[in-house]
Amino acid sequence: MRMLSKRSAAVGVTGLVVLGAGGAAWAAWHLTGSGNAEARAGTVVMLTITEAGLGGGGLTPGNASTVLLTVENSNAFPVRVTDIELTGLDSPAPGCDAAANVEVLNAAPLPTGADAVTVPAGSAERPVSARIAWDGPLRMVADPADACQGAAFTFSVHLDAVSAAS
Repeated sequence: MRMLSKRSAAVGVTGLVVLGAGGAAWAAWHLTGSGNAEARAGTVVMLTITEAGLGGGGLTPGNASTVLLTVENSNAFPVRVTDIELTGLDSPAPGCDAAANVEVLNAAPLPTGADAVTVPAGSAERPVSARIAWDGPLRMVADPADACQGAAFTFSVHLDAVSAAS
């Protein structure tokens, strides 16, 4: 039988030490874990209409007018306005009965194109606004009372919207 030389023995021992250290390193770095988690959905923040008015020269006999709305979104997702309703039309001008002199046409079509009715995402700290130009929801009758010249009209605006997140 042949005897191992010191050199052969040293090479063999060194190899075993290297393999043992590599195995210990792998064991030291290989970890696993598990646990339970919970996720909670956010809540919707109501849209705010910060400005509403009429475009152009205002209401004129026999003509429909554009209503301009500035809508503010504090939600973390964009929203698309799907319906707008005007109610409570009134005029404080004596002799100008709003209901007899101005028609509310809530069936007027909304602006076309998603961008025309979409308000980008915002946050409570930094809400984002968009302007919506709705053509034709208010029309002055062809023969309004003279007392309605230059009269102010007030109305309430209600919006319906859905998430526009993609």
